[in-house]
Amino acid sequence: MSSVPDGITLERHRDLDGRTASLWLRRAILCAIAVLPILALLNVFGQHPSTTSTNTPAVSVQVTSPSRLRSGLIFQVRMKITAHQNIKELEVVFDRGWWESMSVNSSVPEPSEESSSDGRVVFDYGPLGAGHTHESWIYFQVNPTNVGKRQEDIDVKDGETELAHINRSLTIFP
Repeated sequence: MSSVPDGITLERHRDLDGRTASLWLRRAILCAIAVLPILALLNVFGQHPSTTSTNTPAVSVQVTSPSRLRSGLIFQVRMKITAHQNIKELEVVFDRGWWESMSVNSSVPEPSEESSSDGRVVFDYGPLGAGHTHESWIYFQVNPTNVGKRQEDIDVKDGETELAHINRSLTIFP
């Protein structure tokens, strides 16, 4: 057996005497780093869509969109509005949380008119007859510096008359 090199003590360097706390600290840090990709694989950080719906005497509304996202992701919002009565002027009013630090890639079909009211975006789709369904898709991209939680409520209106309200929130991870 060869002799131990100068400056090396077997108890300290091989057996790690007096270093058990730092050994467990290194293992804990390594496990914490390994947890992040596992959580991402389990969809904790986003893009799995969730559906929020409401049903009133006037309309049924379904909104399908992710409720958790990561910065930079492209995602789709799908709205399905079924009229139970004739709607003269279908308007969909989006809270500002839908547009804060987001890029809109497209909207299909495009609304006949777009406007804003008190910081909220209004899409006007024209008349919708009783028993008919309007479906639309909006494609967004989360801006890279966008992080936090915000409200994404939607109101469905017939002109000035509110027909339905959808409560949603969005969390954006870095």
